Amino acid sequence: MRVLVVVPRLVATPGDYYSFPLGLAYITSALRQAGHQVFGLNLNHRSGEVDELVVAAIRAHAAEVCATGSLSPFLSEVKRIFKAARSANKQILNIAGGGVVSSDPEVSPYIMDIDYGIVGEGEVTICELLEKLQQQSDPSACAGIVYRNAKGEIVKTGDRSPVMDLTQFAWPDYETLGFSEMLHLRRPLDHHFFQSQNDNAPRAVDMITSRSCPYSCTFCFHPVGKVYRERPLDEFFAELNSLIARYRVNMVSILDELFSLRRARLLEFCDRIKPLHLNWLVQLHPHSADKEILGAMRDAGCSYISYGIESMNQSVLVSMQKKSKRERIERTLQDTYDAKIGIQGNLIFGDTAETLETANDSMSWWAHNRKYQVYLSRLQVYPGSPDYIVAVRDGMISDRVAYANDLPLYLNISNINHDNLDGLSFQADIHGRTLLNIAPVKGFKRSKRQIEGRDSAYDIAWSCPRCEHVNHYDQCVLRPDHGKSLRVFCRSCRSRWDIRNFAAYGEIADPPANASLAAGMLRIIKRLARYAKCAAGRAALPSRLQRRPSLSPAEVVKKAQDKIEELRKAGLSVADDPFIAARHVRFADALAEVGALGAARLHYEQAISLSPHSPEVAANLDALKRRPDYDAKSEIYFVSFSDAPPPYRKSREVVCYDRKREPAFPVYSRSANRESIDAR
Repeated sequence: MRVLVVVPRLVATPGDYYSFPLGLAYITSALRQAGHQVFGLNLNHRSGEVDELVVAAIRAHAAEVCATGSLSPFLSEVKRIFKAARSANKQILNIAGGGVVSSDPEVSPYIMDIDYGIVGEGEVTICELLEKLQQQSDPSACAGIVYRNAKGEIVKTGDRSPVMDLTQFAWPDYETLGFSEMLHLRRPLDHHFFQSQNDNAPRAVDMITSRSCPYSCTFCFHPVGKVYRERPLDEFFAELNSLIARYRVNMVSILDELFSLRRARLLEFCDRIKPLHLNWLVQLHPHSADKEILGAMRDAGCSYISYGIESMNQSVLVSMQKKSKRERIERTLQDTYDAKIGIQGNLIFGDTAETLETANDSMSWWAHNRKYQVYLSRLQVYPGSPDYIVAVRDGMISDRVAYANDLPLYLNISNINHDNLDGLSFQADIHGRTLLNIAPVKGFKRSKRQIEGRDSAYDIAWSCPRCEHVNHYDQCVLRPDHGKSLRVFCRSCRSRWDIRNFAAYGEIADPPANASLAAGMLRIIKRLARYAKCAAGRAALPSRLQRRPSLSPAEVVKKAQDKIEELRKAGLSVADDPFIAARHVRFADALAEVGALGAARLHYEQAISLSPHSPEVAANLDALKRRPDYDAKSEIYFVSFSDAPPPYRKSREVVCYDRKREPAFPVYSRSANRESIDAR
């Protein structure tokens, strides 16, 4: 059959950096191997309207099948592709795969104009499905699909057994999907990993050495199933050598959900990749690393490790099924830092066991370990994850179609009420964006040689405060979402720092780029303002903010609301420009007024680092530490804005709920006028 494989548009401007769709590249190879004629359309490389590009490609290739897919957050782009395909040819077969299907298969035919959805690993399934359709045989005999039958009913066939021998899969087809077109456009600031390439020309390829993950973290969804399998290293290195020869690759991103639990395999990998003189990146469980492992990885060219940290409160780690201990995480991070390997990690707030106390525990750790530059974020309940399944069972998600269409949607599954979680999220986002580890800039100018097909490029030089190495980043393309600070990576000691983005201040003569960066900063502030909705006065004010016996009840409420509104305004102000000391002072004052004294301390200290000769700032910090309610050993970062109860969860009533057992998941059905959960 004639199959058009479409890569959804993942960029604002064609030519911008995006993560290459390795899953679609594997599907393309499988289809070719099965004898189909395969054509590629990568919308990230083409200017113009998505609808017009898809229609033109289908007609140009006389495509009989349109195949695409992605993860749930990109559903809207996938839907556009299928809608356009149907308009080009009403008889076309629309086939979807990836997380948009596998995360909640029964819902997928309601949210996309598709004929078939591929559930889980797709290489074998799609080829078998097309074979049955060519033979006009019953598709219900094909495992791992979802579709509508002749009666309009949703049919999900049985699960397909995972392919245990990964050598059965053909290597991904990079070229049909335009890999070489985007390779030469990459630049250092496109991705944190790319900054480690000394010659400022990152030619990075994405690869895998395994599929799925042996862990079952409650917030995580595994698009290729739940069975962990490893590729033989002989086959992996054969593919890598072919890519080096074809594309002059100098960097490798290992996209395994979890890279090698087995110590011997990890050390063997280091021995075999070292002679290739590549920079490489992996994701590791914190318990998989020790000093010997990290030393071997550094010597072999590993420049970055992404760790699954997620929380630094042990009860939350247990709730998340992380299988990690806080003490071991701390030791691993310190050992990685000492080994001079870059660290990537996140703290995510909002697990089902999260309270203000547990969130303060994690935030306290972050406040005292800012050298690791761990990101702060709010938990997203992704379709298909255990958190999602339990939320559906609890009745928190009653309309799965609406939920899928509205992503990202920050559902509150925590043990914190809505007002307090919104306030926590707002605050964490501000802290993560504005509490900076600042490095001095040595040069920042528009590049003499620009990059055709990309936005304005800049040459940036900065000095690392840790090792004093002067880093030269040439032809850096600045995205609108970079804001007024840039997070950078030392090529010598692998530490991460923050530098001032001079282009965002309009201090460089480049009006188009300045306008684009300003628009991007405005979008950031608007998003933060949405997070701060609890500060607008709708929260039921907690009793601790109402203890003013000398005031009338109305005056008490007004005074408390004024404090919360000032917190909101001050937070947005410092987010707009984190390099102005006075804005940190204003935000710190507001934090102190509501009792978030630990958070206030951090912003006073940031103000002092920006304006070290200001006696007023030092006096404010000293006054904070002399307050009778200030305790340096147990600082408070997040406070309560409301006495309302947390969201009700039926699952909290189960004292010994076993998350290892797959929870009962209601079948999805749709009535004539509305979507509903049918708990048959």
